[in-house]
Amino acid sequence: MSRSRSWLTLLPLALSGCSDLAFEDFFPTVRFDTMRVADLSFEAIEADFVFQVDNPNPVRVDLARYSYAFGLGGVDLLSGDNGEGFTLAAAGSSELVLPARVVFVEAWDAVQATRGVDDIPFDLSGGFGFDTPIGGIDIPYAADGSFPALRTPKISFEGVRFGAPNWLAMRVPINVDLGIDNEHGSNLLFEQFDYSLSLGGNMVASGLIGSLADVPGGTKGTSTLSLELDLLQAGQVVINVLQGGSQPLQLGLDANLDVATPWGVLPLSLTETGLVPSEKISLVP
Repeated sequence: MSRSRSWLTLLPLALSGCSDLAFEDFFPTVRFDTMRVADLSFEAIEADFVFQVDNPNPVRVDLARYSYAFGLGGVDLLSGDNGEGFTLAAAGSSELVLPARVVFVEAWDAVQATRGVDDIPFDLSGGFGFDTPIGGIDIPYAADGSFPALRTPKISFEGVRFGAPNWLAMRVPINVDLGIDNEHGSNLLFEQFDYSLSLGGNMVASGLIGSLADVPGGTKGTSTLSLELDLLQAGQVVINVLQGGSQPLQLGLDANLDVATPWGVLPLSLTETGLVPSEKISLVP
């Protein structure tokens, strides 16, 4: 058989030897294979949805277009179409990858993810349009599975406890209680906590804590930063608190750390500021 023969020539020959085959048996078929995570952070995920497209014909077939609609937890998030070309190998299987990028903060604004779970259902549907020698063929597809429900841990200031100050040395011990909220189903381990702390707008301490906390899924844990402050560096606002003043204390925290999640260890950078009310500030003799 000459290579110059077209599909229009080959198709009748194939059908003549297989009279029990339907015409649709010669259409390409599409099968969802897997979802591959290309990149993952607390900000966003880049995922590849991988399809296997089988071409039963002895000639190459062009995928001319495709459309897609992507949703999480039953809520539509992304949709569109693409006219980029793609060629299926003759009489074989080809891998077709549809890339997607989901920004988590935007996703969770639209989707009410359930607290205490690690994954949320996804659905992906659309159609592939093939240009063949016998005309255009549109094949619908639908896929579903589980998608990482990754949320940034929330850290808050839960209280400040001052020890007895050494006025001669102008130093005072301090414990800053941090609340760490884990919305996932699995434990999160917080490590390599590289931080700087400010009180009343003044930078007062920095350090590195190898292991900060191990917070069970669906709970709010507490971790304590135990420090000793230079009162001259801390400023008048701290001295006022130690002298019995009843006023809120402004705290600021900048930190870089590693968080062990169900999807691996992910870096996290955070900046938190807040006012600790006077009822959450205590003086310990």
